[in-house]
Amino acid sequence: MAKKDGGASKQAAAARAEEAQRQAEIRAGTSRINDTFSQFDDGYFTKQRQNYLDFALPQLDDQYGKAQKELTFALARNGNLDSSARGLQFGELQKAYDTNRTSIADQGQTFANQARAQVEDARSNLIATLNTTGDATGAANGAISRAAALSQPNGYSPIGDAFTSITGALSAQAAAERAQALSGGTYTAPYQFFGSGKGSVKVST
Repeated sequence: MAKKDGGASKQAAAARAEEAQRQAEIRAGTSRINDTFSQFDDGYFTKQRQNYLDFALPQLDDQYGKAQKELTFALARNGNLDSSARGLQFGELQKAYDTNRTSIADQGQTFANQARAQVEDARSNLIATLNTTGDATGAANGAISRAAALSQPNGYSPIGDAFTSITGALSAQAAAERAQALSGGTYTAPYQFFGSGKGSVKVST
């Protein structure tokens, strides 16, 4: 009986030693994963937001500048460049700009939040796999590969036309005026863009 007890004790000791080694590997692997992922700090996620702002805001500013020119031309053409209509229409244009700028800022924050979630998901999955396999080397290599993939720059789609409601109304007015000029007095433009009247068009966002 003593020999059997001695054999069981050796097996138990071997099992404990094996588990201790496994836990040591898990700790080492976890440390290596965390070290690799330490590059994804708060500054990294702030940069993800800024990257989108740097991409989208110049497009918005470019559209805004073109819309300002179109509006100025339309006001001058109708003799309203120094009228109260100027303040009203440019106020609508500014409101559209501010609304779209806020939307772009929100989208930038969404990209930052998505990046943070992806990083944490990847890190958690690597640690879960490590806890199952006890393979510290495999976990470290997996962390390097996954971090490299996560570090790739995002591809963004161009922003849409932020001022289409305003420039669309301007285009309609210009087309109506051209038709009126060519009609020889038989056609009157239905749009009264800068005042009131039949078929008046109000610019809004």
